[in-house]
Amino acid sequence: MMIDMHSHILPGLDDGASDWEQALAMARAAVDDGITEMICTPHWVLGKYENTREAILQRFSEFESHLAAAQIPLKIHPGAELRIDTSIPARLKSGELITLGNGGGYVLLELPEETLPDHLHDFFWNLQINGFRPILSHVERNPILREHPRRLQNWVEGGILTQVTAASLLEEFSTEIREFALMLVEHRLVHMLVTDAHGLRMRKPQLSAACQVIEEIAGSETVERMVLDTPRHILQGEAVPPVDPIPFALTKKGGFWSFLKNRKK
Repeated sequence: MMIDMHSHILPGLDDGASDWEQALAMARAAVDDGITEMICTPHWVLGKYENTREAILQRFSEFESHLAAAQIPLKIHPGAELRIDTSIPARLKSGELITLGNGGGYVLLELPEETLPDHLHDFFWNLQINGFRPILSHVERNPILREHPRRLQNWVEGGILTQVTAASLLEEFSTEIREFALMLVEHRLVHMLVTDAHGLRMRKPQLSAACQVIEEIAGSETVERMVLDTPRHILQGEAVPPVDPIPFALTKKGGFWSFLKNRKK
């Protein structure tokens, strides 16, 4: 049993599945890999993919019908991946945007890659005081966090949850991203392993191979926590039991590469 907390399987809403045929093929691949539940998280990007809660729920309902007709035993939940924008708290409160599972208050957020706004701490705090709990997607793929990993550690220590993409641990992006992903797992700075599935090639709807990688470096209990226990707490709207990150030593430059150089000695 595994629960995938991040997928772009709902067709026609973003750069994920293009049609029902591809969506069903992705669902079959997920089930074959041992995934029993999946949150459908199409992008919301202001000015590009403005997927409202209402539009997502409509497509989600259609997908449930297609899965039932095809007799594919995959339980799905609605959600979205929201590109960070200052308007998000108000849009969530009004019901325009959807939370993970359409309830419980957990919100999946995507950081910009070009720059990290100075006001992010205030943005996260604003979400939290309004009853929303932030989860950051694919943090290992953010180039700024690779240069300044202490920013991520500070967020995690402040209650922010994070996801790591299975494909990153299998070096489907780059060696640099894989090494950073491994470091984040080792230091308990990521809480969920997800597919971020967009199709059947890159970022496939599969978790099992990456689970093996995590088990080798952090043990089977970590794997179970990342693909089952933490997702269940989130879907049930419960607080996720904290796991303290392991501090890591950096040189004065403070970047990931200085850490990695010391790690390999």
